[in-house]
Amino acid sequence: MLELPRDKKILVLAAHPDDEALGCGATISKLSSDGNYVELVTFTDGISSRGKGDRTSTAIQSAEVLGIAKVHSGNFPDNAMDSVPLLSLCKFIEESVSFTPDLIFTHHPDCLNVDHGRVYSATVTAFRPQRGESMSIYSYYVPSSTDYNPLNNFQGNMYIDVKDHVETKIKCLREVYGEEMREYPHSRSYRNVENLMKVWGSEVGLEYAEKFQLIRQVV
Repeated sequence: MLELPRDKKILVLAAHPDDEALGCGATISKLSSDGNYVELVTFTDGISSRGKGDRTSTAIQSAEVLGIAKVHSGNFPDNAMDSVPLLSLCKFIEESVSFTPDLIFTHHPDCLNVDHGRVYSATVTAFRPQRGESMSIYSYYVPSSTDYNPLNNFQGNMYIDVKDHVETKIKCLREVYGEEMREYPHSRSYRNVENLMKVWGSEVGLEYAEKFQLIRQVV
């Protein structure tokens, strides 16, 4: 289990508004409450592929609940980010983020959703190793995407104790992203989201945890 930092700069990258809450909402809440600075970058409105609508404003509402200091929202095509050159995604990240993060949370490359994979690729490209920079990059698990790829290779190896922040995560999903949630036993249901945190916690002797896969760490 990672000893969490304090007074550090944290960056969360999410293809769609709701991925940040589903994937690491409790961790964001904990990091923020522990005195760390957190920024969020989203890439699409998260809904236009299903018809008219724009969910960009929900990322701002999510930030208020989870304790995110600043949100950067892109307007890339929803569920079609594979049509966008990787260079454009990298430039968007570089133009949005004005600091060197100490800790980065991004998507896992094996998620079923194509946008998730593109965000992962853009993350590790935009933040490729540079002399003198020390940062850690972790990927998070998104219910109904990571698990929907039967051959996904998500190998979670870092756990964060989120016992005191479970309610904040569920509150964000209910009050901000309720339209995206489904009835149990759907993977993207409140019950399953909480169950995952219980199972991950049990893996390391905790009541609740969020689990991540280490991508790269420089210490």
